[in-house]
Amino acid sequence: MCGIIAYAGPKPAAPILVSGLRTLEYRGYDSAGIGVQNGSGVITVTRALGVDQLADAVAAQDINGESAPNVGIAHTRWATHGGVTIPNAHPHTSADGRVAVVHNGIVENYMELRTELVDSGVEFTSETDSEVIAHLVSRCVEAGETLATAVRCAARRLHGASSFVATFADQPGVIVGVRLGNAGGIVVGIGDGFHLLASDVLAILPHTDRVVYLRSGEVASIEPSRVEFTDLLGEPLDRPVFKTGRSFEAAAKGEHPHFMAKEIAEQSETVSSAMRRRVDFESGTIDLPEIPYTDDEIRSIDRVIVSGMGTSLHSCMYGAQMIEALTGIPAQAENASELRYRNTALNERTLVISVTQSGETADTLAAMELASAAGSKQLVLVEAEGTQATLVADGTLYLGAGQEIGVASTKTMMCSLVVLYQLAVYLGTRRDRLAAQRASDLVSDLSRLPGLIAEMIEDGGRCEKLAKEKLVDKRHLLYLGRGALHPMAMEGALKMKELAYLHAEGYPAGEMKHGPIALISEEMPTVALAPQGALYDKMVGNIHEVKARGGEVIALATRGDEIMPGLADEVLWLPVASQWIVPMLTLVPMQQLAYHTSVALGLDPDKPRNLAKSVTVE
Repeated sequence: MCGIIAYAGPKPAAPILVSGLRTLEYRGYDSAGIGVQNGSGVITVTRALGVDQLADAVAAQDINGESAPNVGIAHTRWATHGGVTIPNAHPHTSADGRVAVVHNGIVENYMELRTELVDSGVEFTSETDSEVIAHLVSRCVEAGETLATAVRCAARRLHGASSFVATFADQPGVIVGVRLGNAGGIVVGIGDGFHLLASDVLAILPHTDRVVYLRSGEVASIEPSRVEFTDLLGEPLDRPVFKTGRSFEAAAKGEHPHFMAKEIAEQSETVSSAMRRRVDFESGTIDLPEIPYTDDEIRSIDRVIVSGMGTSLHSCMYGAQMIEALTGIPAQAENASELRYRNTALNERTLVISVTQSGETADTLAAMELASAAGSKQLVLVEAEGTQATLVADGTLYLGAGQEIGVASTKTMMCSLVVLYQLAVYLGTRRDRLAAQRASDLVSDLSRLPGLIAEMIEDGGRCEKLAKEKLVDKRHLLYLGRGALHPMAMEGALKMKELAYLHAEGYPAGEMKHGPIALISEEMPTVALAPQGALYDKMVGNIHEVKARGGEVIALATRGDEIMPGLADEVLWLPVASQWIVPMLTLVPMQQLAYHTSVALGLDPDKPRNLAKSVTVE
C-alpha cells in the first residue's frame, strides 16, 4: 500500500515531505524516497530503505533550494515488481533526470511498454513497472508538451489501476497527479499559497483541512498559487472542495461515509500489497521465502488442513480446493473450533495452514497447539506482526491488507484469498506437479486482479440501487454457488447477516433440492453466483428451479452472457476472468450489497451489534 505525498509552495519541501512519509508509515512499506525540485531546473532524488534512513540522508544534503517555489514528491514503496533495493525505490526518473515520478498500483502492460521503450533506446535502471511511466512522460515533454499533457498522454497508455504523481525540472513549481481506477486514491490539499497531493488525507491534515478527492480518470495539476482539474482528454473539470474533519476517524474515512466503504474501495490496492516481494510478473514465478521447508519436506506432505473461523474459514475453503487441484495433495478446510476438539489424525506429514487475520483468534490458536503437539508442519496467514499465531507457526505469510477498522472483514478476506492463491501455486511448483507454463499463466491471471477489482468497485452503483429497491424490505436471503464459488456464497450470506441483520444462508447449489428449496418464495430472494465456467449449466438449472417456485433471483454473471438477462430478475456483471480469479471478484458486489442494505436500514456497517474485530475467547 504505497504512500504518496507531494508539495508545491514557498516553504522548503524536504521537511514537509519527510514528515508526510512518517504519517504514511502505518500503511506499511519497504523503501522510501523523495525528489525535490528547487526552482533552478534541478530535481534531486534521494532514496533509502526506511523513512528514518531517508531523513538522515536528506539532513546531510542541501536539497531545499534557495529560490521559491519549492516543489517535491515523495513515496513509501511496497515491493511488487522487483526486490527491495535502492534502485527500485521511488521516485523514478527519466534518462536525463528531468522527469521524476512516484507511483501506486500495478502497470499490467508494463512488459509491452518496457519492450517498446528499450527498442527505442531507453535504458532502465530498475526492475519496477513504475519506471516505464517516467520514460513515457519524458517522451511527451521532449516533444514539447506541458507536464499536464504529458501525464495525460502517459496515463492513457497504462492498463490496470494506478495512481501516479510527476514533476518536471523545466516547469518549476508544477506537480501533476492522476488517478486510474482504484489503486489507492489521490487527495488534493488546498492551501493559501501552497497545494499538496497525497494518497491519504492524514498526510495533508497538518497543513490544511480543505481537500478534493480525485475520481478515476481525473488529473490534478498543482502550483503554489493555483490548482487545475481535467479529465484524461484535457477537458476542464469543476471539482468541489470538501472540508474534512480534523479528528482521526473523520479524516481517515476520507471521502467515504464509513470505514467499510473505504475498505471495500481499497481492495484493488491491498491485493497488490499482498503480492509484494512474492510475485515476479516478468518471470511468471512465485517465491515465498517465509516458508522454511525444503523441497523434500514439501514432497513428504500427504495431507493439508486449512483452518480458520468465520470469514477466514471461507477463505480456507477456497484455499483447500485450490491447493488440492494444483498440488495433488488431499486438502480440507476445517472450522478451528471443531478441529481443536476432534481426535483427528494429524502427524508430521500433515501441513496445517491457519488463517487468522488478528493472529489472536482463540479457537484457531488452540487448533494450532493441537497441530504442534502432533508434530505437524504449520504455516499461518495473518495481518498483524508479532501476534501469538506467528510464534507457534513454522512460517508466517503476512496479508498486507493494512489496518482494517470496520468490524466485518472485507479487504483482509480478499488478501487471504490472494495469499492462498500464491501458496497453492508455490506448493504445486515445488512438488513438480505444476508445469512452468501453467504456473506462469496463473501468475499472469493474478496480475490482472487489481484492475479487475477496480472495475468492479467502479460499477457499485447498481448494488446500491438493488439494496434500496429489492433487499431492504426482505428478511431472508439464499446465496448459491458451486465449486470455489460455494465458500463465496457463504461469505456473501455472512456479510448480509453481519451488517444488515438479515437471515441469509449460503449453500452449495447442488444441495438446494435437499432442503433449502422448501424456503423458496417471493419473500426470499436468491443471490446466484453464476459466472461462465465448467459448472455454468448446472447453475442455470438451479436458477430455473428457483424461478419455477416464484423466487426472485439476483445473478452474478459474466459480462456478455446472453442467457442470464432473460432468466434472472437482476444481473450484476462480472468481468471475464480465469477459474481461480472469478471467486475473488464475486466478493465485491456481495460486500456492496450488504453494505448498502445496512445503510438503507439505518444501521452502522462499521460496528455491527454483538460483534468484535478479534475473537480472543472461545
